[in-house]
Amino acid sequence: MEVKLVLPLTYTVPALYTNADPKIIALALSLGAEAYETLEGRAVALARSETNVEAVAKVTADFREEIENLQVEYRAKLKALAVEKARAEEASSAMQGSLAVLEAQQLAVRGQVQRETKESYQELLQAKDQQIATLQKTLEQQISTMTGKVELLQNSITRTFASSKEKGSYGENFVEAMLKKAFDCDIEVVSKDAQTADIRMIRGPQLEYFWEIKNYTRMVTNDEIEKFRRDMRLHPEICGGFLVSLRTGITGRNRGGDIDIEFLEDGRFVVYISTLMAREDIVFYLQTLRPLIQVIEAMRRPAKTDSDVIRVLESKSAIITNLLRSHSVSIAKHKNSLVLHKKRCDQMFAEFQAYLMESDTQVQNVLRIAIGTEEESDEIQRDSETYLSALVFSKERLSDLEGRSKAFVSWLLGMTEVREGSDIRVKDLIDKGREKGFSEKFVRDSREEIFQPTAWPSRSQLIGGLVWKI
Repeated sequence: MEVKLVLPLTYTVPALYTNADPKIIALALSLGAEAYETLEGRAVALARSETNVEAVAKVTADFREEIENLQVEYRAKLKALAVEKARAEEASSAMQGSLAVLEAQQLAVRGQVQRETKESYQELLQAKDQQIATLQKTLEQQISTMTGKVELLQNSITRTFASSKEKGSYGENFVEAMLKKAFDCDIEVVSKDAQTADIRMIRGPQLEYFWEIKNYTRMVTNDEIEKFRRDMRLHPEICGGFLVSLRTGITGRNRGGDIDIEFLEDGRFVVYISTLMAREDIVFYLQTLRPLIQVIEAMRRPAKTDSDVIRVLESKSAIITNLLRSHSVSIAKHKNSLVLHKKRCDQMFAEFQAYLMESDTQVQNVLRIAIGTEEESDEIQRDSETYLSALVFSKERLSDLEGRSKAFVSWLLGMTEVREGSDIRVKDLIDKGREKGFSEKFVRDSREEIFQPTAWPSRSQLIGGLVWKI
C-alpha cells in the first residue's frame, strides 16, 4: 500500500523511514501520530485554563519532555527489533544451509539409485541392443538380397520382352510350366515346326491337343484365329485345340469368365481363353478344363453322317454349357478360399503385432525403471514382478495392464486369492467393485481383456479360480 504525506520543503526524512523494515516504519509512524495527538490534546486543555504565555511555556516544556521520553522509548524498541531481526536472519541463514545440505544429499541418493538401477539392468539392455543390431543386420542383408533379385528380375524381363520373338518364347515357356502342373500328360513345344501350334499336349494314344499361345499387347485378330483353324484342319489326328491370349482378349470371343468354345465342321472343339495372366491361380484355372477334356475323350467317336455330326455337336454343346457353369462355380469357390486365406493371414499378423507390442511394453518398463524416480522405479519393478495366475487372468504380469484395468486387477488381487475349484459370483464382484469406483459396465467390459475365457465364460454368472479373502 502506498501512503502520500505532505511535508515542508525544509523537512529532512529520518533514515529510519528509508532503511528500516516496513513493520518498524509502520510502528514508528503509529507511535509518532499517537504522541502528537496526545500532546496536542494536553496543550489545548492547558491553554484554555492558563494564560497564553504561561500556557505556551508550559506546553513547550511538557512537549519537549514528552518528546524526549518518546525518543528514549522509541530507541529502546528499535534496538530490540534490530536484535530480533538479526536473530531471525541468523535462523533463516541456518535453515537455508540445512536445506541446501538436504538437497545435495537427495541428489546424491537419487544419482546413486539411478546408477545402481542402470547397472542392474545393463546386461538386459545390452542383450536387447544385441538383438536389435542382429535384426537390423539380418534385415539389411535380406533387403540387399531382395534388391539384387529384383534387379536381376527386371533385367531378365527387359531382355525377355525386347522383341516379339522373345515375348513368344516367354509365353510358350510359361504356359508349358503351367500345363505340366495342371495336367498329367506329356508336353512338347512344337512352335518351330511349320503349320502347327506352339505346344502339343499328349494325354495318351490318339489323344493329342494343340495349344496356341499369344503374348500380345493388342487384341488377337480374326486372321490369327483362322490360321489356328487351318492348322487344326491340317492335323486331323488332333482331338481339339486351345487358343490362349496371355494379356489381352480375343476378337469376337470375349465371354463371361474369359472363356469361349466352338466346334469345327468335323466335330472337334476349339477353346478360346482370354487374359490368362489375370487369373489369381492359373494352375487351378486350367485344371477346371479337365472335365471338358475327359468327357470329350470318353464320347469321342468318328462322325459318319451329317446327322451324326449334328447329334455330336448338340451333345457337346450341352456338355460345354454345364462345363462353363461348373467353371464359374469353381472360380467363385476358389475366390472364397483366397478370401479366407487372407483373413487367416490378417489374424496371424494381428497376433504378431500383439506380441511385438508386448515386447515393446516390457522394454519401456525397463527404461522407465532405469531413468525414472525412485518411487516410479519401485512401482514399475513391483508391477513387473507381480505375476498373474494363468488359471484366471489372460495377462502374464500386472505390468501388462494399464490405466483402470491395472487398478482394477490390483484391487482384485488384494480382495481375492487364486484357488482351483473355487469360484465367486459376478454379482458380488460388481457390488464390491462399485464401492471402489468401478462401474458394472466397466467390470463386464473387462471380461475379455482381463480374464481367461475358461475362467469367465460369456453370459456366465460365476468366475472360476477365485475366492474372497474376507
